[in-house]
Amino acid sequence: MTPPVPDLVVHNGVLLTQDAGQPAAEALAVRAGRIVSVGRADDVLASAGPATRRIDLGRRTVVPGFIDAHAHIWKIGHLLTTLVDLRGARSLPDLRARLREANARLPASEWLLGRGYNEARLVEGRSPQRTDLDAAVPDRPVAITRTCGHILTCNTAALRVAGIGPDTSAPAGGEIDRDEAGEATGILRETAMGLVTRRIPPPTLDEYAAMIEAALRHQLALGITSTTDAGVPPAIAAAYRALDADRRLSSRVNAMPLRLVDGVGPVPLPERVVSDRLRMDTVKFFADGGLSGATAAISLPYRHAESHGVLRLDGPELTVLAGEAHADGWSIATHAIGDVAIDHVLTAYDRLPERGHRLRIEHFGLPSASALARASRRGVIAVPQTVFLPELGRNFRLYLPDPLLARAYPVRAMLDARIVVALSSDAPVVENDDPLLGIQAAVLRRDETGEAIAPGESISAREALHAYTVGAARASGDEANRGSLRPGTWADFAVLSANPLDVCPEALTDVRVEQTWLGGELVFQR
Repeated sequence: MTPPVPDLVVHNGVLLTQDAGQPAAEALAVRAGRIVSVGRADDVLASAGPATRRIDLGRRTVVPGFIDAHAHIWKIGHLLTTLVDLRGARSLPDLRARLREANARLPASEWLLGRGYNEARLVEGRSPQRTDLDAAVPDRPVAITRTCGHILTCNTAALRVAGIGPDTSAPAGGEIDRDEAGEATGILRETAMGLVTRRIPPPTLDEYAAMIEAALRHQLALGITSTTDAGVPPAIAAAYRALDADRRLSSRVNAMPLRLVDGVGPVPLPERVVSDRLRMDTVKFFADGGLSGATAAISLPYRHAESHGVLRLDGPELTVLAGEAHADGWSIATHAIGDVAIDHVLTAYDRLPERGHRLRIEHFGLPSASALARASRRGVIAVPQTVFLPELGRNFRLYLPDPLLARAYPVRAMLDARIVVALSSDAPVVENDDPLLGIQAAVLRRDETGEAIAPGESISAREALHAYTVGAARASGDEANRGSLRPGTWADFAVLSANPLDVCPEALTDVRVEQTWLGGELVFQR
């Protein structure tokens, strides 16, 4: 039988296919958005017809479209549209100046919202408090989220709207920071953030859609053709469904509905969706907090405070909630960073019957040797973020006790335990979500000052590329369609300025994405 004539042939390239049966090639052919052949340039070109487009790659490198297995798409888009970006702030006066500037542009009735501060990057070495925000904007509610997304600082006006006073109790799984007089400092941790966020007028469906579209355009410029929005409340799940129905999703999204929103719930889950551009078949839970903000649940006290973090869900609670969703056909993804939280999640997963649905642990930051073995036995997929190390590694060194710092994000140990690893960014927790930076961080394992963090957990660039493609495709449950360049998969790929497997690790961030293709269509060109 004569093979179909392709619509497109790209040739004269260095193809890193991520297909174990054919790891390298020179060309690929595409028909109706899918790859129909991969191999030597002469062989693939021979299948072309008069109407076939031919793209000469000039010996540039082609990789499968990167897959960011854990990001927060609408939150990336919020920063790209209307949210005040505080990630570059280096002092409290700088932060206050950014808030004053934004305040001058806002209508009088609106809240002022920002995100991205990191106390370890502020010269004062402390988090902003209510009084800091009052000094900048006293006459409207202000709420700014720490870069990790697990801590919120509010001004007095925002606390007043939320009804937070001396007698207000924190909800389970949350904390309200107070001064020596018992007054709220404005800092709310984990589920306590919901006391304020529930009072903030939500964006409209169209505004959510604009955020999503902006974030996906941003990711396409990084060669990311598939992504995961790891935890969406019902309104954003509805926005995704509407965008998919209108064919307005510019790349492929795995949107994970939340079962608990701001610590409240359980909320009803939407209908599952599996289309070419949208998957909605995995439920997201939170077992603990963030590592850079010292709210992850750990077995030893943090270095800077007599705190063990915050456990948002324990094993029995997660067993019930995850069990209900699992029985209804959903895969399960649970945020767990600290070793205590990881053990609770693994206990809950061990109690779930084998149904063939995926079980993921998002971040998997501080697993013990026994936890690695348990995860491997149960087939749990790990979704860590090596990209945290260059941006947030200083926080880890400041806050983590030495025994835990020595095993922070142990990707080498995960792979050695035969755990499927999907690398990701967790953006906008990090400002730079470039997968090439994530690959570099997986190899070098250095913070922004050059200090090594658990250097024995380094992996090779080849392993890291596999985790940003095949591993991430397995985490989404869609490795038949994405993650590699082989016949039958979508023609999603990125054209790079250099081969990331040939350059020295320090030069990985000099490699540029020059083109991004989705379904055989050019969707980004530098």
